[in-house]
Amino acid sequence: MSLVILVDSSADIPRESAEAAGVEVVPMPVTIGGRTFFEGVDISAAEFYAQFRALPELPKTSQPNPQVLLEQYNKILARGDEVVAIHLSSQLSSTYNTALMVKEMTASPDKVHIVDSRGASFGYGLVALLAAEKAKACLTWEELEPQVLDPRNRMRYIFTPDTLEFLVKGGRVSRAAGMVGNLLDLKPLLRVTAAGSIEPFAKVRTRRAALQRLVQVMEQESEHREEQVIGISHSDCRGDAEFLADEVRKRLPIKDIRFSDIGCVIGSHTGPGTLALFYLSNPNN
Repeated sequence: MSLVILVDSSADIPRESAEAAGVEVVPMPVTIGGRTFFEGVDISAAEFYAQFRALPELPKTSQPNPQVLLEQYNKILARGDEVVAIHLSSQLSSTYNTALMVKEMTASPDKVHIVDSRGASFGYGLVALLAAEKAKACLTWEELEPQVLDPRNRMRYIFTPDTLEFLVKGGRVSRAAGMVGNLLDLKPLLRVTAAGSIEPFAKVRTRRAALQRLVQVMEQESEHREEQVIGISHSDCRGDAEFLADEVRKRLPIKDIRFSDIGCVIGSHTGPGTLALFYLSNPNN
């Protein structure tokens, strides 16, 4: 029996990393121009952003079909393994609550463990990768649970979109916050809160200043950096991601940096030009 980590595709884990770690991924749907695609299966991040700016209306996202989740959970159970399903923040999607319902429909509900990531994109992906590594040495969920919840609770998500337009239209931040940034032509900085919702926390004048501010915030909040593998995600702005990584390396003794594309589901709400930084915080923060 193994404890198998499962995520939905909003975790934005690069395919090769998920396969190497044994993390199973449930693709999430995104509807573009009336046609539905499954993230990472029918459409890649590169294909998505190539057409994003020309779309007459924003893409629409939804949770995985409950039947798809049920089949995936039962497939793992049929192998004699237990499911540890870590899903997109319950403050941003109904996926987590649906997963709780689906759990009770499985062949062995007591062997299905549902976790609210309280995050999104590759920060939540890093939590899942850490969980997969810890699961190798754990025989039971009771042993693994605290080793999943600790990094879940300590993971920090800070990011800067090119514009607040898409987050406002999708209802992820208030229209008032969006207007201030747009009227003053400021670059917003946002974070995912401990509860898993999104809130603005600063605004600066330029894109470079926004990226440098991200590093400053990480410097203030993190510790044991030499032991950390941090994440940087971007939506069609790899050059900025490389610049941010260089700034981190100049100022902090990081063990390693992993890059990830922001996928179609998260990118539908943040838009192209978004850059995010993920790291583990000081336990006292």
